[in-house]
Amino acid sequence: MPETFDTEYDHNKEFLTVRTSRNMLESFDRRKIVQSLIKETGISKEIAEEIALEVEETIKKLKLKFISAPLIREIVNVKLLERRLEDARRDYTRLGLPVYDATQIIEKGVRENANLQHNPETIHKLVADWVMKEYALLKALPLHLADAHMRGEIHIHDLEYFVTRPYCFQHDLRWFLKNGLKVDGTGENTAVAGPAKNAEVAILHAAKALAAAQTNFAGGQGLDFFNVWLAPYMAGKTYKEIKQLAQMFIYELSQMYVARGGQVVFSDIDIEYGVPKICQDLPAVLPGGVVKDSITYGDFEEEAIMFARALTEVYLEGDYVGKPFFFPKPNYKLRRECFKKEGFDEFMILVHKVVAKYGSPYFLNLLAGYLPDNVFAQCCRLVLSPDNTDWEDFKNGCMRTGSLQVVTINLPRIAYESNGNDEKLFELLEERMKLAREVIEIKRDIILKRMKQGSLPFLTQDVNGEPYYRVDKVVRSIGFVGLNEMLKAHTGEELHESKDAWRFGLEVIKRMMDIAMEWSEETGQRWVITQTPAESASHRLALLDLKEFNGKAVVQGDVKTGAVYYTNSSHVRVSADVPLFERLRIEGAFHPLCNGGMMAHVWIGESSPNPELLWELTKKIATKTLIGYWAYTKDMTFCRDCKNLSGGIKKSCPNCGSSNVEWYSRVTGYYQRVSGWNDGKRKELFDRKRVNLG
Repeated sequence: MPETFDTEYDHNKEFLTVRTSRNMLESFDRRKIVQSLIKETGISKEIAEEIALEVEETIKKLKLKFISAPLIREIVNVKLLERRLEDARRDYTRLGLPVYDATQIIEKGVRENANLQHNPETIHKLVADWVMKEYALLKALPLHLADAHMRGEIHIHDLEYFVTRPYCFQHDLRWFLKNGLKVDGTGENTAVAGPAKNAEVAILHAAKALAAAQTNFAGGQGLDFFNVWLAPYMAGKTYKEIKQLAQMFIYELSQMYVARGGQVVFSDIDIEYGVPKICQDLPAVLPGGVVKDSITYGDFEEEAIMFARALTEVYLEGDYVGKPFFFPKPNYKLRRECFKKEGFDEFMILVHKVVAKYGSPYFLNLLAGYLPDNVFAQCCRLVLSPDNTDWEDFKNGCMRTGSLQVVTINLPRIAYESNGNDEKLFELLEERMKLAREVIEIKRDIILKRMKQGSLPFLTQDVNGEPYYRVDKVVRSIGFVGLNEMLKAHTGEELHESKDAWRFGLEVIKRMMDIAMEWSEETGQRWVITQTPAESASHRLALLDLKEFNGKAVVQGDVKTGAVYYTNSSHVRVSADVPLFERLRIEGAFHPLCNGGMMAHVWIGESSPNPELLWELTKKIATKTLIGYWAYTKDMTFCRDCKNLSGGIKKSCPNCGSSNVEWYSRVTGYYQRVSGWNDGKRKELFDRKRVNLG
């Protein structure tokens, strides 16, 4: 066989030119097919030579002047399938996208992520995303998990980053203030900065640490106790100087257009009113990275309050043309101790002026009895309670955590498949959760491998003898979408339509939490249930189910146009005519069950709500509901011609009459241009039931 192969090749070797994937022209060489088959699939040399010979004969019959390497590979794959060598075919397949789709991306972009502008970096990201998603589904995940995602039983978030980076993270700024900054994690490819000696450098280090980390993560980056840890650097400065520093930081994160293919860093900062009790006795990191036991953060109460106020005023003023700052998202923590502090009411009215003007602030309700003295919050709705080791890290100056991966369960599909049978529904629910667990466990192995390979350098930098990123310390997040539609399909009633439906919904999410807690005890790892934002998943899964189940599918939106969606997590249907506090009562009951993250939305109807009334409403939500994390969403219309920003969704500018306008609203857990939203989310925007507070 080998002799015949070589003889035939010599006789025919110049019969065709190949355009290779290395952007070169080469003569066709059958032996290269043999070599690549053996190398890439592990099949025997004998079978490889048989296939190569058949491929050559097929190509000869086509009588082509030239052929591309991808087409040769496609013909080889057909031959592999004819031999039922499916595993080999999967290993040998070529990743990529059709020329038409590439053209659409280049010329029009896509509307899967509202945070993406159409620009050269985004085009490259979208093409790369396509390839990496294919790779994850073909190579990283076994067939049953890939199919579960493609069928819509589960949704694997950030699939394009599945094989390269973990999800999201919250950092402790004190570590960088004390140790300086290596933005590449090693200092080998970039300049190394020592501990900041002044406030300006400290501010820049904070911004650059988030930007650097973003290159190693798929999701958001957060800084807790932001104004507290920086308070020592504000000592001796005037309020004007402090405000300039606040402005510098917010502009830095709003203008560093460098993250993940042409985006600003998806970032959060947590803002405290002064220095909370849990921080007061901690030794402060001082300029130059100096730490003295005799100087604690409690010594900088005034500076912490001044910096919090300065940050809030910058958010209130907006950018140069009057638009809001979308990032970093400001999280304001509501603590019982704050209500006893002088000036707190005045400060919170200032915060609610920002709410009234832009809707930017988020509120973390530490008054809710089920939340501890501190929570981690970042991304769209990740809210995590620290464990004992986290508190040790907190005392030692480097508390850090996040989520390894998020996989969402499609709840409505479970209802369609269970046909009204409660027992079947809960069996399917556990099966789907086990699929999600498999995905996340594979992700863990991948990230450990990447860290060992050195391809996540920021994550592997040393922190007191251990890597900065600790795979088994971050949470494994299992989310869910469409509880409302599940209940409608299974019980005949929506979440808000009866107490029986609501109670059954609580039983579903409680079952999910119980399973996650069992897994946590079993593995020693942290499995959590989260209300995933489902920016693209709610639209994608509704479309898939509409196609698969037709008359059974319960979806929101417009079926005729395909602008359909599922209600996020355990929210009440956005268009339901339900009084605000009844909606919050229904939704709030689920927040204690979602130990990996939750979110409630209050859609504001007025163009200029009263800040004092908003603050009164905030106090009621914090003290009379179980809502743990929420935001007020105000729709806005921005005129590109006269630069006027007005409240509400308007087809033309109320100031100059121009129709050249852009709408802004909160897509899930962040604000962005409505023109970048997918069809389902755009339809949801107009379905939202808004409240008037006056």
